[in-house]
Amino acid sequence: MTSNWSLASKPMLATKAPTTVPFLTGSLRPCNVRSNPRRGEMMTEKVRLEVLTTPSNRDGVRRQIEKTIETNRTKFDFVMKQVPHMESAIETLKDGNCDFLAMSAHQWRDLEHNGLNIIGVLPRREPTWVLVSEDKPEYLQSKAIVVCDHMLLRRQMRRLRSDLILMTSQAFAESIGKGETFAQLDDEDRVPWLEECRQEEMLDGYIVNRGEHAALKFKARRHTLGLQRDNPERTHFVPPPLHGFTLLVARSGFPSATVQSMCDQGAFIAHRMEMAFLASISEDLHPITGIFVEQRKVAAILREANRSKDEHTLESVLDVEQKIKFAGPRLEMRIETLNHHGTVTAAAERVCLVEESHMGMVNVLKEFQILLETMQSEHEEIPRTHAGLPEEFSHARGPLLDLSVVHSDSLEEE
Repeated sequence: MTSNWSLASKPMLATKAPTTVPFLTGSLRPCNVRSNPRRGEMMTEKVRLEVLTTPSNRDGVRRQIEKTIETNRTKFDFVMKQVPHMESAIETLKDGNCDFLAMSAHQWRDLEHNGLNIIGVLPRREPTWVLVSEDKPEYLQSKAIVVCDHMLLRRQMRRLRSDLILMTSQAFAESIGKGETFAQLDDEDRVPWLEECRQEEMLDGYIVNRGEHAALKFKARRHTLGLQRDNPERTHFVPPPLHGFTLLVARSGFPSATVQSMCDQGAFIAHRMEMAFLASISEDLHPITGIFVEQRKVAAILREANRSKDEHTLESVLDVEQKIKFAGPRLEMRIETLNHHGTVTAAAERVCLVEESHMGMVNVLKEFQILLETMQSEHEEIPRTHAGLPEEFSHARGPLLDLSVVHSDSLEEE
């Protein structure tokens, strides 16, 4: 008996072809891998993501994206590629040769990014700067030499210690006869050079962002120049804006939900708000203005307000029965600028619901602008005296706040 069975009549076995993820790189995605499938075994498929990076810019971005990839390898099939610089990374992304790239908030602000969107922000790294020295800033010896290249941080340090000698890196190098040597150094070699000088006791300390400190081969002792929430009696440092953010950037239309499990919504809001604050103040204030926005739990805000006896914050959060008015996290916003000597500060801050972030920012900016106008105005003589006030109160006076920059011949801001 012969059989009519043939290959053509053989039932087709169920197979699963390589898949593609819409809009991503368009490259083939891996199939489900099965070894010895058993009844009830869950079948999973990882989404393949090609991530573009650049060499470390000493800003913490490269290190954070590497840690994020390592942490999320069970969820995604990552392929990480490196290109020489951010400009070529953006071109590669626009050409569709990767899914997304990681960059700092400063790079996003400074580079051309038409056709690109921020699809997520990783949990924010600590944005405050550090003093690298053997002693805390309060305990540095009088006339200690401290090097700092950020104008805001120099002014804030003078507010804390008016007796310190604060210099830019270039000014310090010229003061020890090493100006040309320092000018010829690559950017990544300048902080290590300062550390060598500190080790040789040519200076007492220097102030850098945390990424610069983390890039040092040998970790030197550091002291945080922070907000001092736990120690309100200490001088606070509202950091320069946009530090500590790692942005994930993709082409317009990328399904941002793909990466939300590794991102932080609070950091996304904080970045958007700090960008808006910067865009709302004049550019001449940018180098001397500290801006900080953070999403926080209401319990933490109440603890600090009770400890510092901050009645304004307590009234904004609690009702007449001392119960929380509205549940959920809050946005804390701070902005400050100060004069050259650090003796006069103009600052505004506010705590508001996340849903009211725009109006909260508008109110903070309004208060800040009114403060600046008032403190920078001339005070005319008051024709009549007021009972209980000294005679000097009626005299004409110059502006209380002078934000002008003071330079010396050695490039040091004195």
